[in-house]
Amino acid sequence: MNGDHIQQYGSGNFGKVVHSGSGDIVAGGKYTGGGPDARAAALDTLLTELQALRQHLDAGRRAEVDAAVREIGAHPSGEGFRRVLERIAGIAAVLGAVGTPVVTAVMALMGTS
Repeated sequence: MNGDHIQQYGSGNFGKVVHSGSGDIVAGGKYTGGGPDARAAALDTLLTELQALRQHLDAGRRAEVDAAVREIGAHPSGEGFRRVLERIAGIAAVLGAVGTPVVTAVMALMGTS
């Protein structure tokens, strides 16, 4: 609905929660309940964005990204997965606007893990 006015107080608020009727719950622009499907979709997005980013990387950075992708393929758990994502985001961040889609994809994936 347009024109909604929402005030929130305290911690742990979702903001406006919207259900579109397709089984999804959207809270503050993010899907809740993540689950394996959300993580798989976020990972697919990251890999697609990394493929597009490769053309902007020198050989050394391209090798780092390729190694990170292989590491993700080995399904690291917990902190190892987070470190790989942070390494990827760091490489993308130094590229500025060109790397923004990768950084955004990493942030989305961190939100689902």
